[in-house]
Amino acid sequence: MDYDADGRLDIVTGSYTGQFYLFRRQADAGFAPRELLVDEDGATLMMPFDTVYSVTPELVDMDADGDLDLVVGNRSGTVQIVANRGTRAVPKWSKSRRDLTTVDGEAIAGSNAHHADWDGDGVRDLVVGSEGGRVTWYRNQGKADAPRYARGAVLVADGQSERGPEGSAPSRQGMRVKVHVTDWNEDGKQDLLLGDVTWQESHLTPLTAAEQKVKDALEQELEDLYARSGTTQDAARKAAIRKSIAELRGKLEPLERTKVHTHGFVWLYLRR
Repeated sequence: MDYDADGRLDIVTGSYTGQFYLFRRQADAGFAPRELLVDEDGATLMMPFDTVYSVTPELVDMDADGDLDLVVGNRSGTVQIVANRGTRAVPKWSKSRRDLTTVDGEAIAGSNAHHADWDGDGVRDLVVGSEGGRVTWYRNQGKADAPRYARGAVLVADGQSERGPEGSAPSRQGMRVKVHVTDWNEDGKQDLLLGDVTWQESHLTPLTAAEQKVKDALEQELEDLYARSGTTQDAARKAAIRKSIAELRGKLEPLERTKVHTHGFVWLYLRR
Protein backbone atom coordinates (compact mmCIF):
# COMPACT_ATOMS: atom_id res chain seq x y z
CA MET A 1 0.00 0.00 0.00
CA ASP A 2 1.05 3.64 -0.53
CA TYR A 3 1.81 4.70 3.05
CA ASP A 4 2.89 8.29 2.37
CA ALA A 5 0.89 9.20 -0.77
CA ASP A 6 3.99 9.53 -2.95
CA GLY A 7 2.64 7.25 -5.68
CA ARG A 8 4.84 4.28 -4.73
CA LEU A 9 3.68 1.10 -2.99
CA ASP A 10 5.28 0.60 0.42
CA ILE A 11 5.18 -2.26 2.94
CA VAL A 12 3.78 -1.98 6.47
CA THR A 13 4.09 -5.06 8.64
CA GLY A 14 3.45 -6.08 12.22
CA SER A 15 5.52 -8.23 14.57
CA TYR A 16 5.19 -10.85 17.27
CA THR A 17 6.06 -8.36 19.99
CA GLY A 18 3.60 -5.67 18.88
CA GLN A 19 5.68 -3.13 16.95
CA PHE A 20 5.00 -1.98 13.39
CA TYR A 21 7.57 -1.57 10.63
CA LEU A 22 7.50 0.54 7.48
CA PHE A 23 9.57 -0.23 4.37
CA ARG A 24 9.33 2.76 2.03
CA ARG A 25 9.49 2.10 -1.70
CA GLN A 26 12.26 4.09 -3.38
CA ALA A 27 12.45 5.56 -6.87
CA ASP A 28 14.65 2.67 -8.04
CA ALA A 29 11.87 0.21 -7.00
CA GLY A 30 13.92 -1.02 -4.03
CA PHE A 31 12.97 -0.52 -0.40
CA ALA A 32 14.60 1.70 2.20
CA PRO A 33 15.70 0.19 5.54
CA ARG A 34 12.84 -0.46 7.92
CA GLU A 35 11.40 2.30 10.10
CA LEU A 36 9.52 1.81 13.34
CA LEU A 37 6.12 3.48 13.34
CA VAL A 38 5.82 5.99 16.17
CA ASP A 39 2.87 7.60 17.93
CA GLU A 40 1.92 11.27 17.98
CA ASP A 41 4.47 11.92 20.76
CA GLY A 42 7.32 10.25 18.87
CA ALA A 43 7.36 7.09 20.99
CA THR A 44 7.44 3.65 19.36
CA LEU A 45 3.92 2.61 18.40
CA MET A 46 3.37 -0.72 20.09
CA MET A 47 0.43 -2.86 21.13
CA PRO A 48 0.56 -4.04 24.77
CA PHE A 49 2.56 -7.28 24.59
CA ASP A 50 1.15 -8.57 27.89
CA THR A 51 -2.26 -8.98 26.22
CA VAL A 52 -1.68 -8.65 22.45
CA TYR A 53 0.91 -10.35 20.25
CA SER A 54 1.53 -11.28 16.61
CA VAL A 55 -0.05 -8.11 15.25
CA THR A 56 -1.17 -7.76 11.63
CA PRO A 57 -1.95 -4.24 10.35
CA GLU A 58 -4.11 -2.98 7.51
CA LEU A 59 -4.43 0.72 6.60
CA VAL A 60 -7.97 1.89 5.90
CA ASP A 61 -9.85 5.20 6.25
CA MET A 62 -12.17 4.23 9.10
CA ASP A 63 -13.57 7.66 10.00
CA ALA A 64 -14.18 9.43 6.69
CA ASP A 65 -11.51 12.09 7.26
CA GLY A 66 -9.49 11.34 4.12
CA ASP A 67 -6.43 9.74 5.73
CA LEU A 68 -5.59 6.12 6.52
CA ASP A 69 -6.01 4.59 9.98
CA LEU A 70 -4.47 1.40 11.32
CA VAL A 71 -6.71 -1.64 11.72
CA VAL A 72 -4.80 -4.15 13.84
CA GLY A 73 -5.61 -7.83 14.14
CA ASN A 74 -3.73 -10.15 16.50
CA ARG A 75 -3.63 -13.71 17.76
CA SER A 76 -4.74 -13.05 21.32
CA GLY A 77 -7.30 -10.25 21.47
CA THR A 78 -9.73 -7.96 19.72
CA VAL A 79 -9.23 -6.11 16.45
CA GLN A 80 -8.26 -2.54 17.33
CA ILE A 81 -8.25 0.81 15.56
CA VAL A 82 -5.34 3.24 15.86
CA ALA A 83 -6.54 6.58 14.50
CA ASN A 84 -4.36 8.76 12.29
CA ARG A 85 -4.05 12.23 13.87
CA GLY A 86 -1.92 13.51 11.00
CA THR A 87 -2.54 13.63 7.26
CA ARG A 88 -2.68 11.21 4.37
CA ALA A 89 0.95 11.98 3.44
CA VAL A 90 2.32 12.36 6.99
CA PRO A 91 0.51 10.03 9.39
CA LYS A 92 0.64 10.60 13.15
CA TRP A 93 -0.61 7.64 15.13
CA SER A 94 -2.78 8.08 18.18
CA LYS A 95 -1.52 6.88 21.56
CA SER A 96 -4.98 5.48 22.29
CA ARG A 97 -6.83 2.58 20.66
CA ARG A 98 -10.40 1.40 20.41
CA ASP A 99 -11.98 -1.97 19.69
CA LEU A 100 -13.64 -2.62 16.36
CA THR A 101 -17.23 -3.61 17.15
CA THR A 102 -20.43 -4.76 15.48
CA VAL A 103 -23.67 -2.75 15.55
CA ASP A 104 -24.64 -4.91 18.54
CA GLY A 105 -21.58 -3.71 20.47
CA GLU A 106 -19.73 -7.03 20.16
CA ALA A 107 -15.94 -6.64 19.97
CA ILE A 108 -14.54 -8.28 16.82
CA ALA A 109 -11.53 -10.56 17.31
CA GLY A 110 -9.16 -12.06 14.77
CA SER A 111 -5.56 -12.65 13.74
CA ASN A 112 -6.00 -10.31 10.78
CA ALA A 113 -8.74 -7.99 9.62
CA HIS A 114 -9.12 -7.47 5.88
CA HIS A 115 -11.51 -5.02 4.21
CA ALA A 116 -13.14 -5.98 0.90
CA ASP A 117 -16.58 -5.89 -0.72
CA TRP A 118 -17.49 -9.54 -0.12
CA ASP A 119 -21.15 -9.40 -1.17
CA GLY A 120 -20.79 -7.10 -4.18
CA ASP A 121 -23.04 -4.31 -2.92
CA GLY A 122 -20.41 -1.64 -3.48
CA VAL A 123 -19.63 -1.20 0.23
CA ARG A 124 -16.43 -2.43 1.85
CA ASP A 125 -17.05 -5.27 4.35
CA LEU A 126 -14.75 -6.89 6.91
CA VAL A 127 -13.34 -10.41 6.57
CA VAL A 128 -11.40 -11.72 9.56
CA GLY A 129 -9.01 -14.65 9.99
CA SER A 130 -8.49 -16.22 13.40
CA GLU A 131 -6.08 -18.10 15.64
CA GLY A 132 -8.22 -21.24 15.38
CA GLY A 133 -8.40 -21.22 11.58
CA ARG A 134 -11.91 -19.79 11.19
CA VAL A 135 -12.79 -17.06 8.66
CA THR A 136 -15.70 -14.73 9.49
CA TRP A 137 -17.46 -12.13 7.34
CA TYR A 138 -18.92 -8.97 8.89
CA ARG A 139 -21.26 -7.29 6.41
CA ASN A 140 -21.00 -3.51 6.40
CA GLN A 141 -24.46 -1.99 6.81
CA GLY A 142 -23.08 1.53 6.71
CA LYS A 143 -20.59 3.20 4.39
CA ALA A 144 -17.08 2.19 3.33
CA ASP A 145 -15.52 4.98 5.38
CA ALA A 146 -18.16 4.96 8.14
CA PRO A 147 -18.75 1.24 8.68
CA ARG A 148 -21.49 -0.43 10.73
CA TYR A 149 -20.73 -4.15 10.90
CA ALA A 150 -23.44 -6.77 11.21
CA ARG A 151 -23.07 -9.90 13.30
CA GLY A 152 -20.41 -12.20 11.90
CA ALA A 153 -21.14 -15.05 9.48
CA VAL A 154 -18.69 -17.95 9.23
CA LEU A 155 -17.22 -18.42 5.75
CA VAL A 156 -14.68 -21.13 6.61
CA ALA A 157 -14.94 -23.38 9.68
CA ASP A 158 -12.16 -23.81 12.25
CA GLY A 159 -8.90 -25.36 11.08
CA GLN A 160 -7.01 -28.33 12.43
CA SER A 161 -3.94 -28.67 14.62
CA GLU A 162 -3.27 -32.39 14.20
CA ARG A 163 0.34 -33.23 13.44
CA GLY A 164 0.66 -35.24 10.27
CA PRO A 165 3.85 -36.94 9.06
CA GLU A 166 6.56 -34.67 7.69
CA GLY A 167 6.15 -34.18 3.95
CA SER A 168 2.45 -35.03 3.89
CA ALA A 169 -0.23 -32.84 2.32
CA PRO A 170 -2.77 -31.59 4.87
CA SER A 171 -6.44 -31.98 3.97
CA ARG A 172 -7.51 -28.53 5.17
CA GLN A 173 -6.18 -25.29 6.60
CA GLY A 174 -4.37 -25.19 9.91
CA MET A 175 -4.23 -22.47 12.55
CA ARG A 176 -3.48 -18.71 12.80
CA VAL A 177 -4.99 -18.00 9.41
CA LYS A 178 -4.49 -14.71 7.60
CA VAL A 179 -7.07 -13.99 4.92
CA HIS A 180 -7.11 -11.95 1.71
CA VAL A 181 -10.04 -11.45 -0.66
CA THR A 182 -9.37 -11.47 -4.41
CA ASP A 183 -11.00 -12.65 -7.64
CA TRP A 184 -8.40 -15.38 -8.16
CA ASN A 185 -9.80 -16.92 -11.35
CA GLU A 186 -11.29 -13.70 -12.78
CA ASP A 187 -14.84 -15.02 -12.94
CA GLY A 188 -16.36 -11.93 -11.32
CA LYS A 189 -16.68 -13.54 -7.89
CA GLN A 190 -14.61 -12.82 -4.81
CA ASP A 191 -12.47 -15.75 -3.64
CA LEU A 192 -10.43 -16.31 -0.48
CA LEU A 193 -6.71 -16.81 -0.01
CA LEU A 194 -5.72 -18.16 3.41
CA GLY A 195 -2.24 -18.44 4.86
CA ASP A 196 -1.82 -20.72 7.86
CA VAL A 197 0.54 -22.44 10.28
CA THR A 198 0.62 -26.19 10.69
CA TRP A 199 2.94 -28.77 12.25
CA GLN A 200 4.27 -32.10 11.01
CA GLU A 201 6.35 -34.81 12.68
CA SER A 202 9.25 -37.00 11.71
CA HIS A 203 10.58 -39.90 13.79
CA LEU A 204 14.19 -40.94 14.34
CA THR A 205 15.53 -44.40 15.07
CA PRO A 206 14.71 -45.70 18.58
CA LEU A 207 17.13 -45.06 21.42
CA THR A 208 19.40 -47.81 22.66
CA ALA A 209 18.82 -49.11 26.16
CA ALA A 210 21.73 -47.01 27.46
CA GLU A 211 20.43 -43.86 25.74
CA GLN A 212 16.94 -44.46 27.12
CA LYS A 213 18.37 -44.77 30.65
CA VAL A 214 20.12 -41.39 30.24
CA LYS A 215 16.91 -39.84 28.90
CA ASP A 216 14.84 -41.17 31.79
CA ALA A 217 17.32 -39.75 34.31
CA LEU A 218 17.33 -36.33 32.62
CA GLU A 219 13.54 -36.23 32.51
CA GLN A 220 13.33 -37.07 36.22
CA GLU A 221 15.85 -34.34 37.00
CA LEU A 222 13.84 -31.90 34.91
CA GLU A 223 10.62 -32.83 36.71
CA ASP A 224 12.32 -32.23 40.06
CA LEU A 225 13.55 -28.81 38.93
CA TYR A 226 10.06 -27.77 37.84
CA ALA A 227 8.72 -28.83 41.25
CA ARG A 228 11.42 -26.83 43.05
CA SER A 229 10.75 -23.81 40.86
CA GLY A 230 7.09 -23.85 41.89
CA THR A 231 7.89 -23.76 45.60
CA THR A 232 10.86 -21.38 45.62
CA GLN A 233 10.12 -17.75 46.45
CA ASP A 234 13.65 -16.34 46.22
CA ALA A 235 14.09 -14.53 42.88
CA ALA A 236 17.79 -15.35 42.52
CA ARG A 237 17.13 -19.00 43.23
CA LYS A 238 14.29 -19.08 40.71
CA ALA A 239 16.58 -17.58 38.08
CA ALA A 240 19.22 -20.24 38.78
CA ILE A 241 16.61 -23.00 38.49
CA ARG A 242 15.34 -21.60 35.17
CA LYS A 243 18.91 -21.62 33.87
CA SER A 244 19.31 -25.26 34.93
CA ILE A 245 16.02 -26.14 33.27
CA ALA A 246 17.18 -24.59 30.00
CA GLU A 247 20.44 -26.54 30.17
CA LEU A 248 18.62 -29.81 30.82
CA ARG A 249 16.22 -29.23 27.95
CA GLY A 250 19.25 -28.69 25.72
CA LYS A 251 20.65 -32.07 26.80
CA LEU A 252 17.30 -33.77 26.23
CA GLU A 253 16.69 -32.37 22.76
CA PRO A 254 19.11 -34.73 20.92
CA LEU A 255 17.47 -37.69 22.67
CA GLU A 256 13.95 -36.86 21.50
CA ARG A 257 12.86 -39.27 18.80
CA THR A 258 9.93 -37.21 17.53
CA LYS A 259 10.86 -34.01 15.75
CA VAL A 260 8.22 -31.34 15.17
CA HIS A 261 8.48 -29.15 12.05
CA THR A 262 6.57 -25.90 11.53
CA HIS A 263 5.13 -25.19 8.08
CA GLY A 264 2.88 -22.65 6.42
CA PHE A 265 0.55 -23.32 3.51
CA VAL A 266 -1.56 -21.05 1.33
CA TRP A 267 -5.11 -22.23 0.61
CA LEU A 268 -7.44 -21.09 -2.15
CA TYR A 269 -11.20 -21.14 -1.57
CA LEU A 270 -13.03 -20.44 -4.83
CA ARG A 271 -16.42 -18.74 -4.59
CA ARG A 272 -19.29 -20.87 -5.83
